[in-house]
Amino acid sequence: MAPVTHTFKLSAPLQTHDGELTELKLKEPKARLAVKFADPFQIRPMKDRDDQLEYVFNNPAVSQYASEMSGVDELILAELSVGDFYRLRQEIANIILGVVPDKDPSEQPVA
Repeated sequence: MAPVTHTFKLSAPLQTHDGELTELKLKEPKARLAVKFADPFQIRPMKDRDDQLEYVFNNPAVSQYASEMSGVDELILAELSVGDFYRLRQEIANIILGVVPDKDPSEQPVA
C-alpha cells in the first residue's frame, strides 16, 4: 500500500537547489517522529471558555515535523511566509489527528 500524502500549496514558491517548490507533499508521520522530536502542539481548554479548545503550537517542533514529513530541509522551510507557516502547522495538526477540515488550510483566505 502506497503511503498517504497530503498536498499543501504555498502562497509563494520556495527556492531549493533543485528549483522552485510551489507545494509540499506531506507524508503521514510515523511514531518515530514523536519519539525523536517534541510534540508539535498541545490541545487545551481556552481560558474563560472551557467549552472550547485551542491549539498551542511548538514552532521548532512543527518545523522539524514539516521537514521530516515533506523531505525539505528546515533551512529552506524557514523561508516560508508566516501565513504559509501558520497554515502548514494547522495542516500538520490535522494530519496527526486525522481531522478532515471544512476547508483546505493551504487555500488562501478570500480578501
